[in-house]
Amino acid sequence: MITLKSVRLLSLSLAAAGFFPSLSSAQDSKTDPTQPPPKEESPTNIAQLDAVKGYGGLAFNSDFSAAKDLAIEEDRGPLKTYKKKGGKLILGPALLETVLYYYYEGKLYGVAFHTADGHDSTNLKSILVAAFGQGEDSADGEPSTIWIGKKNGALFEMNPGTGEAHAFLFDHQLNDAYLKYESEADEKAASLLIKGE
Repeated sequence: MITLKSVRLLSLSLAAAGFFPSLSSAQDSKTDPTQPPPKEESPTNIAQLDAVKGYGGLAFNSDFSAAKDLAIEEDRGPLKTYKKKGGKLILGPALLETVLYYYYEGKLYGVAFHTADGHDSTNLKSILVAAFGQGEDSADGEPSTIWIGKKNGALFEMNPGTGEAHAFLFDHQLNDAYLKYESEADEKAASLLIKGE
């Protein structure tokens, strides 16, 4: 399952990475100062990623009241995850173990796709690459890839030991709001822990 840690790490990675130009582009511009640096192509098809409205007939940022046939999977206060009753568990050639809908303060914030084996995990990543481009692979060598648009983002993580994988497609604005809430809740919990309460 896409964990809250995964979402937090994604956001921290994005802030740290910041889409800096590659070193090769910087070196190319130094070799001929009369030429402008070449325009760097994004590994993400931002237009296509940002065109995603939601999934399973549910739009990002839509109220929970608009959702039908969802069963609660987990309740973490303002963040709740749901499973669609009788929901479609196949996406192209990828057989999905689960599809979870994440709601923050009653608004659809993201959708998580889970696979159970290496074959379906590879197919899921291939679908994401076909939809959004190559994305950016993790710098630490872990089998994870991110796609960042102006409005939406996506994350893919695979467990090489089990072959299981998770993909998370989300709305930036609500992701940022949730991460702010989580950070404040962490600080409050830490304070209570220190006080022994």
